Amino acid sequence: MFSGEALADLRAAFSRRSSTRARRGRGASVIVAGKPKAKNKDTGRAIHFRTGPERFNAGSQVGEAPRGGKGKGKTTRSQRTNKVYKQYLSGRPTVDDVERASRGDRTKAMGVVEREAPYRLTRDEREAWDRAKRRGGDNGKGYGGGGVLEMRSTQRDPLAPHRHPLVNTHRLYCDAKQALFVLVEQDNEGRDEIVCDLSTLRLERDAECRARLVALAATMERGIVVDDACGDEEPIESQARYVAAMERDELDGLSGSDPSTMTDPPSDSDSNGDASLPGAAAPSEETLAAARDAVDALGEEIRSLKDGGAVNSDPEVSRRVAKLLELKAELRALEDAAKTSTPDAIEAAIREEREARERAVEEARRSLAESPIYALPERYLRFKCPDRPTAKALAKALAREDLLALALEPA
Repeated sequence: MFSGEALADLRAAFSRRSSTRARRGRGASVIVAGKPKAKNKDTGRAIHFRTGPERFNAGSQVGEAPRGGKGKGKTTRSQRTNKVYKQYLSGRPTVDDVERASRGDRTKAMGVVEREAPYRLTRDEREAWDRAKRRGGDNGKGYGGGGVLEMRSTQRDPLAPHRHPLVNTHRLYCDAKQALFVLVEQDNEGRDEIVCDLSTLRLERDAECRARLVALAATMERGIVVDDACGDEEPIESQARYVAAMERDELDGLSGSDPSTMTDPPSDSDSNGDASLPGAAAPSEETLAAARDAVDALGEEIRSLKDGGAVNSDPEVSRRVAKLLELKAELRALEDAAKTSTPDAIEAAIREEREARERAVEEARRSLAESPIYALPERYLRFKCPDRPTAKALAKALAREDLLALALEPA
């Protein structure tokens, strides 16, 4: 048996040996003080759920320079995947983006394709598109060469928004190449039609270009029928009319009206003081005086009835009050017409209309240059050919015509 001192010594040795084994063993517990530091500032809440400057700063403090910007070596994952860091398309797309859209891939710029319209090509459509591009050629001037696209009439839908993906992609390609869009609709009986769209040229005035195409068709075989769907209106005039109608629609609150039915804003030639301007039918002083006297007289009658004990609910008082309101409305309309009939008011109205037209033209010029091609109206010319060889020859001649040089020639 061990004595008390021997037992105490054994217990102390055993406790020392156990603590040493715990420190040297693999299962030793580690106590970490504090919170582990994040390796990336993006750790934590997703950037899409942040508000304020943090949404665009990837978790940085307010006033701190955004990560991944100028002077940084790399971008964060949130910046690479968030769409706010992509640029919107302004003007013509690049040929690379058109190729991406034809494969269904993401484009480098946003807004290249129309979301509701198809652009991805099948294998047969891509072969047809490659043949169309090979027919384009190069004039050595850095633009043109859109080629000629051929399609069966039974294969495509009517040319309209949300049309065939091959038509969408080739129109986008012609816009990138600054070339005329030429499409041959092949009929089963050989009476093909050629569709030319001048909107891909983005010209403010294309009357001379349309005349050149019509003259070129006249030099070919007889029997070609030309249908000009553009009329006598130039692209800048059509776009300015649309912009002015939309502004007037927003001001008047007529969201359901058709902008195409609205008229053009008045031009400078309308400022000759004719009956269409404000104040052309100004009321005379006698008319204004008679209207004021009628209002005063009816008001005196109503006051005399009330002095005699009548109240507003009496039929006679109600009838005369309704009549008084009508007379006051007529008097107010006459006074407003008199105010707008002064020379200063007429001059101000003319100046306001002129400024509105200038703003509409400036906005139309900007939209023609910066809007994507699917947002611009088509400028169609149709050529009905008697046979297929004539259609092929005419389409090739139309595609090779240098219309931009004609449009840029000094008048």
